[in-house]
Amino acid sequence: MIGWVLRQLLAQAEREYYDPANVQRALAELAARLEEGQIGEEEFERREDELLDRLEEAQRWANGIR
Repeated sequence: MIGWVLRQLLAQAEREYYDPANVQRALAELAARLEEGQIGEEEFERREDELLDRLEEAQRWANGIR
């Protein structure tokens, strides 16, 4: 029973992590923070690269490539 619950939690976490809408929302929030001066260009670029990598992973995950 505990194993099933853990698998369900992991599956839900993966769906949320790999949801392209969540990644795109995070990119928009990141851009807004840059425009508002809350973060610098260097941090923006670093985090943008991470999110774009995650978006690529999400596309592979959606196509069943893990």
